Amino acid sequence: IWALTGSKTQGLNFSMSLFADLASALIGLNLEVEGEHHLWSQRPAVFIFNHQSQADVVIIARLLRRDIAAVGKKEIARVPVLGRIMQFAGTVLIDRSNPQKAIESLNELVRTSKVEGKSVAIAPEGTRTVSKHLAPFKKGAFHLAMKAGVPIVPIVIRNALDVSPKGDMLMHPATVAVEVLPPIDTNDWQESELEMHIADIRQQFQAVLDE
Repeated sequence: IWALTGSKTQGLNFSMSLFADLASALIGLNLEVEGEHHLWSQRPAVFIFNHQSQADVVIIARLLRRDIAAVGKKEIARVPVLGRIMQFAGTVLIDRSNPQKAIESLNELVRTSKVEGKSVAIAPEGTRTVSKHLAPFKKGAFHLAMKAGVPIVPIVIRNALDVSPKGDMLMHPATVAVEVLPPIDTNDWQESELEMHIADIRQQFQAVLDE
């Protein structure tokens, strides 16, 4: 597609959709999505999701499908096949041990959102949490949304562990329930209030998971 159209973006969008559909078919992954219209109502946006398992990559690709720049930890590059796919797709891999490099990576994502109109997908917990109790949210995704002037769209994944349990190298057929919450405007946010906004959004996630 890239060669035929001369557009890397079209090539990546086609590849993402193909990967999402093919991987879902091979796994036997079905999604039940509540609030699906929120995925498309305001773009670009920063889509944040709770990170439960390796299956989240497929789930997020299946939901968002196009014009997405993803964020992950640099260790992903070492994962066979999946690491290569994510790097080719333009995933920004962040070195969490080097705060300065991490900030530079986020600044590049701001440019990508403003100039290219791409949305960003990021897990604010920063690592997998294999229970319904969320880990603390890191600030990067929220700083990114503020700087880019785009809304935050929370995606709550209820049961990705049914597909890929901790310690299991294989993925299993399952139906995963997802709830997409309404976009949250960040235009009026102030740095001094950021922790309050993060706590409020984390509570929204936790309330859905506790249902």
